[in-house]
Amino acid sequence: MANLKTSIHQHKLWLVITCLLILNGCAHQNLTDAGQQFMAQQQFELAVAKFSAAAKEEPDNKETAQQLAHATSQLNNWIGNLEQQAVLAQKNQQLAKSLLLYGKVFQITRSPVANSRYKAIHQKLRAQSVLDVSLSNKGLKIRPQQVSEVDGLLLSSKRYARVLKFSQSTPIFDIEQSTTTLQTQYVSGRQTIVNPELLKLQDAIAHNEELEHDTDDKIDYLSRKIRQLQHTKNTQKTQTSSLITQLTASNLSSVKKLQLEQHLATVNYSLAQTTNQLQDRQHSLNTLRQLDRRQLEETNALAHDLAYLSPTVQVPVYSDYQYQIQHQTNSLAATLYLTINNQVRPASIRVESTDQGHAAHPAIELAHDPMILSNKNQLAAQLNQQRDLAVKRLLTELVDERKLDFYHQSQQAINSDKRLALLIKHGLVTRDGANKQVSEQIKQMLILEYGNGGEFTINKLLHLY
Repeated sequence: MANLKTSIHQHKLWLVITCLLILNGCAHQNLTDAGQQFMAQQQFELAVAKFSAAAKEEPDNKETAQQLAHATSQLNNWIGNLEQQAVLAQKNQQLAKSLLLYGKVFQITRSPVANSRYKAIHQKLRAQSVLDVSLSNKGLKIRPQQVSEVDGLLLSSKRYARVLKFSQSTPIFDIEQSTTTLQTQYVSGRQTIVNPELLKLQDAIAHNEELEHDTDDKIDYLSRKIRQLQHTKNTQKTQTSSLITQLTASNLSSVKKLQLEQHLATVNYSLAQTTNQLQDRQHSLNTLRQLDRRQLEETNALAHDLAYLSPTVQVPVYSDYQYQIQHQTNSLAATLYLTINNQVRPASIRVESTDQGHAAHPAIELAHDPMILSNKNQLAAQLNQQRDLAVKRLLTELVDERKLDFYHQSQQAINSDKRLALLIKHGLVTRDGANKQVSEQIKQMLILEYGNGGEFTINKLLHLY
């Protein structure tokens, strides 16, 4: 028995190991197949990733090691050429293009030189891409921090910086009031009525009495039928006895004897049918008598309950009750204006405090509910908070327009290098990079010129830090 258990355990262990080996082999094969497919498409960076994963699955697989080495060599050749192109682009003052190329070189090689050049170019292009602004000394005072917190704006004292002038209209305090009439019911008194339970019991007793009467009629009918059948049965039994006596006579002819025997058979058959009918009718009669007893017991029980019920009861009288709800809204509204390059951009700001209330209504047990509302001074503090949000919204719109302007310029550019530079500036304005459409355009332009040996993740390359 012990040997048998050991054998079963070893068999299960062998099955588990076999399954793991099969799964491992499948994973390795899938990875190498993917790597070969990427190599066929000259996507060396992705191929290296797949072959590296396959090598971890089977470290001793020489073929996989060779495939990884070949893919790595091809990737190194591609990245070496890309670095040369980055240097050439920088030399030709194609800084936007060189930025992405140096970024890709650093991603793969971690080259300190590529990293240093990337940072220097990024700082320069980022400064050219963001919108330089300054705050006007006139109008509404805005904290410089509110500007610097908006990604894509740079507070500057440069001559060409756009001057931002904020102003605000006088806040208007308004009170809106309305009234709603509600209706409910309340107990205004009591009245005496016939006890509903008594009426229900009376109806139930009347119904039971009808059932009893119907049952009694059926019992009378069955009793008559049973008496008739009993009489018929007695007659048939007499006939049977008479026929048997006649058959015992010694002087009977054969024909007469045959006639008597046939008649006896017919009478016996009829007697059997009558007996069966009599048994069925008797069973039905017994069932009806049991039902009659139950109905009588139910009627007696209902009558007993009826005797102890009060004939009348007191019930509440409900009446309609109307009352008013007062509604009030206190609001404070103004318009914020941003003037830039003689263009005025408005932004509406509004805060409000709303509540409802009503007087006490003891008749319906409704307590007094006073309205609690913010006054003008309290709303003024909230309006200032909304104004800060409106300032941020207007400034963000400036940044969005800046990015959109670079995009429109790029679509009008005839030279591909100029178009690429403008698209990259679009992505450098804010830290979230280029939108999906622009990012895809930049990627396709780079692949067209340098191939897809490495993955160009545009927004990552635009902002490595």
